[in-house]
Amino acid sequence: MKRTFRTSLLATALLTLSGAAMAQSNVDIGLFQNNGVLEVKVRPEADFSGIFSSLVFTIRWDANSGGSLGPIGQEEGTAAYMGVAKSGNVREAGAFRYMVYAGFGMSPMSAQGVNWLAGEEYTIATIPVTGQGEFELVNDAYTADRNNNANFYVSCGGADRTGVIYKGLAASAEDGSVLIQPNPNNGRFMLSFSNEVKGDVTVEIVNSIGQSVYNETVRELEGTYKNELDLTTQSAGAYYVKIKRGGNTSTHKVVYR
Repeated sequence: MKRTFRTSLLATALLTLSGAAMAQSNVDIGLFQNNGVLEVKVRPEADFSGIFSSLVFTIRWDANSGGSLGPIGQEEGTAAYMGVAKSGNVREAGAFRYMVYAGFGMSPMSAQGVNWLAGEEYTIATIPVTGQGEFELVNDAYTADRNNNANFYVSCGGADRTGVIYKGLAASAEDGSVLIQPNPNNGRFMLSFSNEVKGDVTVEIVNSIGQSVYNETVRELEGTYKNELDLTTQSAGAYYVKIKRGGNTSTHKVVYR
């Protein structure tokens, strides 16, 4: 009887741990700029305080811009559960320069008194910048190359929990005006947003491996952008709408079922 009872307790504990692991959802990443400093933030889709196992992200900028990145900085508590450092040197490909960053965690975030809350943003690192370059978090042909292995990647508790790059480089207030309806959808959806300061706006849609499937530039837009977009000639899956306005780029996930 005791053996059966202990076996039952063990099975219950394993199921509980398994359920907790499965409950952890993806983690997204965003890039902000504040007074000449880039802020790399993560946004979990679910509460989490376990082991933030690994993180990879890449920053891209125009090779001819004269821009450069300074040394990465982290809060002491953040570095204790996810220390991030440069992975190699600055690399050049085509018209762009790339800097890849990688980090690894071995101890639970709870050991540092950290508990992520679903939907909240947490600063993982800061990077000072110089020059006039437009710095952007990217997944593109360069990062997707298996020899570079530089696509955005997250694992929690040893399991892949990679979400999306939800902001390339944009003010948080800007995203609030972007509507994608419906989402998920059957390949057709309405995209709308406002552009308060008159200027050129570019809308691009890329697939999950960074290939562009739609690109449009609206000249001197002031006011509301509204367009019904159609992905039915593409395969079902996750796509990313990139909106460039006022020198900033924001990225929004679209799911075509």
